[in-house]
Amino acid sequence: MTSVATAISARLEARFAAELDDVDDADLVRRCADVEELLTVAEAGSITLAAISPDFPGMNGSVVAELALRGTAVLGVVSPTSPTDARQCEAWALSHVHLVGSGELAQLVRSLERSPVTVGAPSPAASPGGADRDEATASAPADEGSAGGTPDSADRGPGATIVAVWGPAGAPGRTTCATHLAQALSQDGPTLLIDADTTAPACAPALGLLDEAPGLLAAARLVDAGTLNLSQLRTLTVTLDEGFDVLTGIGRASRWHELSRFHLGAVLDQADTGYRWIVIDIASDLSVDESLLYDTVAPVRAAAGLEAVERSDVLLALAACDPIGLQRFVVEWEEVGRSHPDARVVISKARDRAVGGAPEKVVAKALSRFADVEPIAALPDVRDELDDALLLGKLLSTSRPDSAYVAAIARVAASLGAATASPVTRRGLRRLRARR
Repeated sequence: MTSVATAISARLEARFAAELDDVDDADLVRRCADVEELLTVAEAGSITLAAISPDFPGMNGSVVAELALRGTAVLGVVSPTSPTDARQCEAWALSHVHLVGSGELAQLVRSLERSPVTVGAPSPAASPGGADRDEATASAPADEGSAGGTPDSADRGPGATIVAVWGPAGAPGRTTCATHLAQALSQDGPTLLIDADTTAPACAPALGLLDEAPGLLAAARLVDAGTLNLSQLRTLTVTLDEGFDVLTGIGRASRWHELSRFHLGAVLDQADTGYRWIVIDIASDLSVDESLLYDTVAPVRAAAGLEAVERSDVLLALAACDPIGLQRFVVEWEEVGRSHPDARVVISKARDRAVGGAPEKVVAKALSRFADVEPIAALPDVRDELDDALLLGKLLSTSRPDSAYVAAIARVAASLGAATASPVTRRGLRRLRARR
């Protein structure tokens, strides 16, 4: 028996319900008032099929993806007189679409019982007779221009290396590291910096982009519409230098619920085809406690960060060089770092006075003893230089190319396999100025 829940607009729901009554082994168990109710019954396992219409309030690509993640088959329901709805189902990569009044509902339900995975492939057709196409159509790859599409592996090349920059609470320097690392990696190939911090997004102001719109949320809206592609993604980024693009964050932290794992994942799918490196600045908190506070399916603030960590090739974890910062790192490392296949620790804000001298050795010894990790590098504490650069809206590589921080970041980039330019020394900088 196929248990069906509907999230269909009023103009189609009654007609669809009447058609479903004539289908053997199909039972309408819930008419959902909103998408939250639909996701809740799917989470509870009460249904096997969700019948949705694109014009249902709140329906979008992320809802469709959430249903698929919960193992619920999805059936698009459209009117024969609404080609816009049919195109939207195609953009969401729904492999089964029912035209109300076509008389094909029973055949579609039987097809869904045989092949329930119905998201990620193009629609068999949102036109009369479309259901007669064989099931091979349903398993065809999605168009790479859509959010659900994955470009053919033969045309993709090696893809991007994704680096997630994380650190515990207490401002260990995540944004500073992420922005400078992205700039250093851009010398090796096209690089995209994504601000996916849903607690305190700061890449835009750190780079002097105070008036920029939240690019990541604009991309999320295109993902929901099913129309995001690489070309559109690039129009949403800000180019700081040749080969160095920035996708600004959510702007205000209160808008965190507009960014889900599905959104960031779709953005990464598209960016993977056009960049050599992707650097993601994420929030410190990666817990999912929100789900314990609601009886229904709730958005998770850490969703973007969790997706970034899961998709990353390298997790760069920052341990602040002070007793409190180290204690926080050791506690969080157990949950965040150990499960990642390639997590690398970097000492941040290294300074003698914080740990009584020789910060690289002292902190490395503490991390080895309490977290069983060996740091790969130490980023010096250059607060005055960073303050000056921030006032200018520039990175240290521009305002102070001879900075020890720039040299340390270059070593981190090299450890990731990037071919970067040698850092400028003070002596070399004096020679360059003398030539001018």
